[in-house]
Amino acid sequence: MSDRTSHESANAGGESTSSGFSLVAVLVFMLIVSAIVVPFAVTAKTRLMIANNEVEQERLSLLAEGVGNVVASELVGGSGTKIFALDFAPAACREGNFSFAVRVQDHGGLINLNAADDTLLAIGFASLGFERQTAQALAEAAIRFRDSAKLFAGQQQPRSPVGPPQDKQAPFESVSELQEFSALASTPLRALHAVFTVNSERSTISADRAPSRLRAALAGGSSASVTEAAADASAYTVDVVARRDESGITGEAGFIIERSPVSPTAFQRLSRSPVTDPGTLPAVAATADCEVLFGTEAAQLLRGWSS
Repeated sequence: MSDRTSHESANAGGESTSSGFSLVAVLVFMLIVSAIVVPFAVTAKTRLMIANNEVEQERLSLLAEGVGNVVASELVGGSGTKIFALDFAPAACREGNFSFAVRVQDHGGLINLNAADDTLLAIGFASLGFERQTAQALAEAAIRFRDSAKLFAGQQQPRSPVGPPQDKQAPFESVSELQEFSALASTPLRALHAVFTVNSERSTISADRAPSRLRAALAGGSSASVTEAAADASAYTVDVVARRDESGITGEAGFIIERSPVSPTAFQRLSRSPVTDPGTLPAVAATADCEVLFGTEAAQLLRGWSS
């Protein structure tokens, strides 16, 4: 009888041990599966969040593009020149949960790379933070770059260390060509666009429409090309930043426009323009709306989209 009891006890112990090993094996298997599955799940969630943010940013960029078109129409129609400061000072508004910052720059307040003299060009380069001697050297290099066939024909001129590797011997087609100059290669393109233009068709600059930093440099320098009276604008830069308040994501649009030769009330785009850092979007009062800036119809559309 005792032998039978001992045998049953041994069997029970063996079954208990076997169950214990099975439980451990299952737990190990679950840990292995978790180690494989969890990273995939986290990666999938991260990619979904990134995709959603990209979609939101694209939607806001399209919205900024549309608002920019409204502003451009107002500028060529005449009402925009009374609503917006034309020296790139920001105007801001809020409609629903959308916030907007709009900047408009009259190119009469910028320095024309193809028409300005060396004194005015040097003031422009000085406004970017260059010392007087370097600014003057850059001005001379810019004139040589754009027109060396006329100014330096038959002369052996040493290559400027601040200038480009070779001269174009033709007018600047874009402000971005300044980045070919060794001293300007690391200067952000939006900083160059805040000083220079190829679209004004003027050898002078209207100080009252110059951006604040350039205006300060103009006040500290001297040039007969600096005027106080604003002339008719030949081109504008329109810069729009749109933000949905709860997301913190921004969409941007920036372009240079001029009045269309086909219709006096239409505009045409000349080129894209680098947008100012979205982080500079100014604070907007909660009671402000966009009807004053964009008109009643546009404000109503924005109101509907934000609801």
